[in-house]
Amino acid sequence: MKISPLVKRTVSVLLAASLAVGMTVPTGTTAFADDRRQELQDKVDEQQDKLDAINQQIADNAAERENAEKNKELAEQQKELIVGQITDLQELIARIEGDIQTKEEEIAAKQVEVDQKQAEYDARRQGFKERLGAMQKLNDGGSIALLSSATNLYQLLTFADTLEQISSKDEEICTEIETQRQELEQQRTELENAKADLEADKADLDAQNTQLEGKRQELVNSIQQQNQTISDADAQEEALEAEAAETRKALDAAAAALDAYLNSQVDKYSDAALTCSLNFGPALQTYTYISCVFGTGGHRGTDFASPGGTPIYAVADGIVTDATYHWSWGNYVQIYHGKDDEGNTYSTLYAHMISTPAVSAGQNVTKGQVIGYVGSTGYSTGNHLHLEMKINGVLTNAANWIPH
Repeated sequence: MKISPLVKRTVSVLLAASLAVGMTVPTGTTAFADDRRQELQDKVDEQQDKLDAINQQIADNAAERENAEKNKELAEQQKELIVGQITDLQELIARIEGDIQTKEEEIAAKQVEVDQKQAEYDARRQGFKERLGAMQKLNDGGSIALLSSATNLYQLLTFADTLEQISSKDEEICTEIETQRQELEQQRTELENAKADLEADKADLDAQNTQLEGKRQELVNSIQQQNQTISDADAQEEALEAEAAETRKALDAAAAALDAYLNSQVDKYSDAALTCSLNFGPALQTYTYISCVFGTGGHRGTDFASPGGTPIYAVADGIVTDATYHWSWGNYVQIYHGKDDEGNTYSTLYAHMISTPAVSAGQNVTKGQVIGYVGSTGYSTGNHLHLEMKINGVLTNAANWIPH
């Protein structure tokens, strides 16, 4: 004959009430259990602190590597820009050097013209001097013989004018040649000034090119330094990841020991005649959304985002096996709900309560009873209820059993 769920629930409540009297744990035993829990929690905390420190080093190392990557990228962009500027400068310098060479050739050619004009002037001047000397001799007596050789009156009358014309023409030609020479000298001077200006421009461009080359070398050195920083960060990351993996193993072992302890707390009440009807109720009357599902990234339970202070209810009748603080769960409550008809045991855990739970270990609770309030204590980033469920001590997806 199968017993109805209502009869089961009634019997369970009566048995639980009797157990509250008959299963009182001696004070010394409770103190020992609290000491053991604290010892296990201290080991978990130690490994968690170590892992947090390593993770922080990993984060800092990653940030340093990212910063080095950005600095390297910026340096490479600046280097590319400067290399382009250097290329443009060198092309301009090459053009100016060509212009300077052209000016030098023009100056040389102009100097040849000046020298030629000077030679022409010197030759003309020498002829002029010679003619002047000849005329001077005529004035000293030779002119009488020259006059006596005149064959007509016209020659006699124009002799002096002829000598004057010869002298004036020589002077005119010499003056013209000197003027041309001076003009050529002026042109050469202008060419030399233009060449000097080009050389000044080139010197300025050479200085700019030297400055840019220095900046380019600084950027090359910076890129090499950033590459070294990136290489060091990669090596550091590998070492830290290996250390983190070992620490996670130690943390998992410590957490497993604490989890075994929590299961042992449930086992203390496993002989209680509690029958789980499997008629579970909601842990929250309302919630905003499910922020994390069971199994995601190794997540042990289901997270229900809800405003801080929202009441949390026992999902079924049972006995509180633990109600304390945990580094990850914060303020939490664990409840043993008894066995189903096939002998499977059921327990639930409610974490991150805003304050000390409203119930205590060893206390009987009923389905729908307030056991605490939503908070964000422990390892949490926002107000929510972290709900876990175990069947025969093994974690399972609470969302498959508990309405929500």
